[in-house]
Amino acid sequence: MGRGQHRSPMEVFEDHLGLRLEGNLEEDLRRNYAEDVVLLTVNSNATGHEALRMSAERLSRQLPGAEFSIAAKQVSGPYALLIWSATSPRFQAVEGADTFVIRDGKIVLQTIHYGLRHASEFGSAVTTAGQAGGGDGPP
Repeated sequence: MGRGQHRSPMEVFEDHLGLRLEGNLEEDLRRNYAEDVVLLTVNSNATGHEALRMSAERLSRQLPGAEFSIAAKQVSGPYALLIWSATSPRFQAVEGADTFVIRDGKIVLQTIHYGLRHASEFGSAVTTAGQAGGGDGPP
């Protein structure tokens, strides 16, 4: 897309989800995130693409080889919500919720929250984490 042409929040959100589910973090950052994006989680209050890379790395360590499921997604004006879960041999991520603010064709704010259950105890939560970020939940 040329300069001055902006995608709608829905288009940005759908492109983000598609690229993350493919595992293409760098292209997602380039196309869909503002350079000074704000990332808020229980573990971080950070800005920029490096914050999202760190979040994605944390998620891949917590959920190696994860299979992600999207339970719901909503877009209203510049705001988007993603509800998700994931299962890996190590942990199960439950009650994943990412929110986004999308302005001028870029994500300018993302919040991430999910709970983790150890694979050997899928019946009881052992910790709560706030880093998905999406790879990072697919997020």
